[in-house]
Amino acid sequence: MAGKKRKVRRPSQDAAELNIMPFIDIFSMLNTFLLVSASFIGLGIHEVQVPFLSNSPEVKEAPSRSFEIRVDLEKEKILLTTQWTSQPVDKKELTYSYEDVELEKFHDEMIRLRNTYPESDKVTLYADDDVSYENIVLALDEIKVLKKEDPPLTIPEKQLAEGTSNSGKQSLYHKVVMGSVIL
Repeated sequence: MAGKKRKVRRPSQDAAELNIMPFIDIFSMLNTFLLVSASFIGLGIHEVQVPFLSNSPEVKEAPSRSFEIRVDLEKEKILLTTQWTSQPVDKKELTYSYEDVELEKFHDEMIRLRNTYPESDKVTLYADDDVSYENIVLALDEIKVLKKEDPPLTIPEKQLAEGTSNSGKQSLYHKVVMGSVIL
């Protein structure tokens, strides 16, 4: 028995082959129906209003009349607009250039506004498309940075604490909203 070899069976030419064509036809039809009947994601625009983050637990009601400060940066000038939100509006507009002397006048006016209207702690900044980054930074520095030679602010202690950074530096307006940011 040791001399016997096992015969290896090889499939003959007449053996049945697996016909997968019907499966391919079925799956191609199923894919077509799935694609036609599937609901695709609809893209839309959702407007979201994000409130300012605050550590205060109480909800404050907005005053019926508040003072707004708006700074429009254009290529050659800075336009400062101040007004009340309800009647009498008393709208005032001042124009400054980006020269050093004019920027100092702009900063002095921002200090005067902060001391005159201490409850107004927000400035809205709008910049045109053609305004250089350097001019935006110059204007932001004049709005936010309180210099050593500036007169002291006459604002409530609570707002003084909110406007003080971690390094101990106090800011003139600590809420500056970029109103024309396009992403």
